Amino acid sequence: MRYPDRVQVSQLGEAGDRGFLRKLIVNLAALALLALGLAVCVGWIIGDATLIQLRPGWVPMKFNAALGLAVFGVGAALLVHGARRAARACALFVFAIGGATAAQYLLQINLHIDQLFVRAFMVEPGSTPGRMSPVTASLLAACAAGLFIVSFRESRARSTLVGIVASIVSGVSVTALIGYATQTPVAYLWGALAGVAIHAAGSFVIAAAALGALATRPEEKLLPHWAPWAALIWGLACTGSLGGALIQQFAATPESMTPEVTIIIGSVLSVLMAWALHSRRELAGALAASARSEEMVRGILEAAPDAMLIVDAKGCIVLANDMTEKQFGYTRAELLGETVDLLTPIEVRHTHAMLREKFAAAPSSRFMGDGRELMAQRRDGTKVPVEIALSPVKLRGNSFTVAAVRDITLRRETEQRLRESLQEKEILLKEIHHRVKNNLQVVASMLALQADKAVAEAQSPLEDCRQRVMSMALVHEKLYGAKDLQRIDLGDLTREIATMLISECVGPAIRTQFTVEPIAIDIERAVPASLIINELMTNSLKHAFKGRAAGLLSVSVRRCEDDHVWIEVADDGVGGVQADSIRTGRTLGMTIVRNLVKQLDARLSIGSGPGTAISITFPIGRGQDQ
Repeated sequence: MRYPDRVQVSQLGEAGDRGFLRKLIVNLAALALLALGLAVCVGWIIGDATLIQLRPGWVPMKFNAALGLAVFGVGAALLVHGARRAARACALFVFAIGGATAAQYLLQINLHIDQLFVRAFMVEPGSTPGRMSPVTASLLAACAAGLFIVSFRESRARSTLVGIVASIVSGVSVTALIGYATQTPVAYLWGALAGVAIHAAGSFVIAAAALGALATRPEEKLLPHWAPWAALIWGLACTGSLGGALIQQFAATPESMTPEVTIIIGSVLSVLMAWALHSRRELAGALAASARSEEMVRGILEAAPDAMLIVDAKGCIVLANDMTEKQFGYTRAELLGETVDLLTPIEVRHTHAMLREKFAAAPSSRFMGDGRELMAQRRDGTKVPVEIALSPVKLRGNSFTVAAVRDITLRRETEQRLRESLQEKEILLKEIHHRVKNNLQVVASMLALQADKAVAEAQSPLEDCRQRVMSMALVHEKLYGAKDLQRIDLGDLTREIATMLISECVGPAIRTQFTVEPIAIDIERAVPASLIINELMTNSLKHAFKGRAAGLLSVSVRRCEDDHVWIEVADDGVGGVQADSIRTGRTLGMTIVRNLVKQLDARLSIGSGPGTAISITFPIGRGQDQ
């Protein structure tokens, strides 16, 4: 067994074989009943006594009994071929014949059905012409009831009931047959009433076999669940027949206990036989369940995409799947019985053996060598990287370990290619930032040269533009030297912009005070934020300290509780900046600030106190610090 779907195919094949055998038994029984019943009916019609009474002195088979058994055979054949309604109609007809006859005995009435079809020309002393015995009528009605019940949808309760009915019918019939074989009339004659004909008894045995086959469910592989009851009834029937014969034989010696002892022993043996069959069926069911479980486990192991090994407490391989053979190059016969160390590199086998013994002392489900690179060795000596998952199990009191070994060669190669590709992209991105920074510095230098040659009125605007360009260049310079090319530390960027602007400031001595936190933002927010900081600081350095020898510039950067960043540029200068001047100011600097505030979805506010304090608050966004 290599694949799990074969388990299902095998089970379907077994079910098909049992279904064929069931149909065969029912069809043969139906054919025998039809032939025997029709032969007896023909005998009554043409007046041939040899077909009705096989031997002088034996009980003749009545026309109604023969007809009922023939119709029963037809109904059984129809049922096994799927014609359930027609089978029920046959069962009802047979039940009507048997039930009406039994009712005549019980109610002491005459329904005039005994010679309904033919006139009886052979009559037993003390019996009604054409009327079958009450036992025959009861057996016929029982067979019809069993056929009617089994014609409905299969269930355990219905099959059990029909199986018991078949057992009773067969037991009583076998009793009559034993009576004929042992020349014990008491086994087939009941007082002055008509007895059971020998061919009727044989027909009921065949009918019971058909009922038993119909009552056997397809999933019952060996014995039907009602088999112990059948054995008990059969045993008791045989015991009763033998006991009756012995009682007649020892009638002249009443002191003999042989009949009673025989009956007691036969009854005990019947019970023991039923118990043995019950135990046999339970054992067969347990073995079948165990075999199915084993097949399922093997199917799961064979279908696994990884090499699967089951190792005992000593480290010896007791089971390996197909993928193990393909992955390591060993045959299954070569692996079984060897220690799992065979699959490890030679240089680490001693260490692996010690680790294996340590795991066996305290087993637990886990990944082997978690965090370490594990290597396995194929039969040809090549080494492969692997992942190993270990799961300890207990089977019949013995400790085993299920190991799933996955070859991760392709994954390692893919990871290596991704790392190399990522490294190349990082180098390329750094080079881009470096070139952008250099180009911006070239632009700043050109603006500085232009400012030196420009008229006095144009020098200040050109210098402002140069500082803006240098602020953007600082962003790319920080990214070029950073490990993370997607985010930049806003606190460091703010400090460097302030240092650059103050170093180029000519005038009063400006003292700076920084209160900054490390906050990482993405480049999409870093560039507009750096330009806003540049404009606010430039505005303070130009206008706040006029007429003074010194001044204080305070810069704060901190994170707010709602994942926003707060930046404030404050000075102790002359003050006088109003909110309207920022909202309506037409200078290039104020226009840049307004546009960038909208771009960042920021809020701008002006604080109170000595000097001027302008702050902005904007969301950190996807570049937020981790």
